[in-house]
This record gives sequence, structure tokens and C-alpha cells, in this order.
Amino acid sequence: MFFAGTFPLTIDAKNRLSIPFQVRDKMMSESDGRSFYVVPGRRPGTLMLYQNKYFETTRGSGRSIDRASAATYEWVQFEYSQCTLIDPDNQGRLLIPERLLKRAKLDREVVLMGVQDHLELWDRQAYEQFEEAGWQGYAENREPAMRELRELDEQAAVAAVPQPTA
Repeated sequence: MFFAGTFPLTIDAKNRLSIPFQVRDKMMSESDGRSFYVVPGRRPGTLMLYQNKYFETTRGSGRSIDRASAATYEWVQFEYSQCTLIDPDNQGRLLIPERLLKRAKLDREVVLMGVQDHLELWDRQAYEQFEEAGWQGYAENREPAMRELRELDEQAAVAAVPQPTA
């Protein structure tokens, strides 16, 4: 799955969000799931939406929170306590819990954006400010960002190579 694009949307009075056809059409239900986990966003005032099978695979593989520091364990406790699994209805709408909308300070006018492996839900005005700032710094920020991403890819490739056993 690969999510990209920006979709101005409105959350209805029942807190339902319609996932645009362009997004639903890209979803691979068999491999990544049909439902979404909604978690607090990396940026304050946002929510992240991950397809359920993808989220369960990436968050559950090889991690043992029993060995984590107290601070990391507490963060994991908090994130998973705020996490909600949502099944879309027949029209592809997601019922976003009121408590998450309030905590993220999201009102009716929102933007859904694709961010590679997940979707993010933003307040529309906050997104417009983010977009304006992004355009202003795009050229000078592109090369350092691309370099860092290449380095992260290289590190991941090295980590994926099986190590010889003694």
C-alpha cells in the first residue's frame, strides 16, 4: 500500500468520515486489511489511520515491551489505550470516536492526507498553514530529507541481513 495526496473533507454530525474512492481504490484489503486503527498523530492536533493488518504486523513484529524502559512502556500504554479499531460502513465511512476528535482538536472541516504507509487527519486550517510553510521551504529542505531517507533505507537493509551465528 502506498498513500499519497490531499483530500479536503467534512466530518458529518455523527462523526463519520468518508474515505475518498481514490484512497479506497488503493487499499489492498487482503494483505493490509479493510479496517483502520486510529491513533494520535506524530504532530499534535492530528490523527493517524493505519490499515489494520499492516498496523498489527508492523507494530507487533519483533517488539517486546517487557524489556522496554519505564518511559517507553508508559508511552506504549498510552498510545494503545488511545488506539481504536474502526470498521468502515457500506459507504466507506469511518465513525471517528468523539474523544479522539476532541483530544486532537479536530472539528468538521478536515484534510485527509496520504503519508506513504498511513493516512493523517488534520484540521483544515492547520493543514493550510503547514502546506504554505512546506512550499516556502520545499527546495532547500528536499535534499537533506532525501539524504536522510536514503541513509535510513541503508540502515534498514543492513539490519535485515542475517547475522552469522557463532
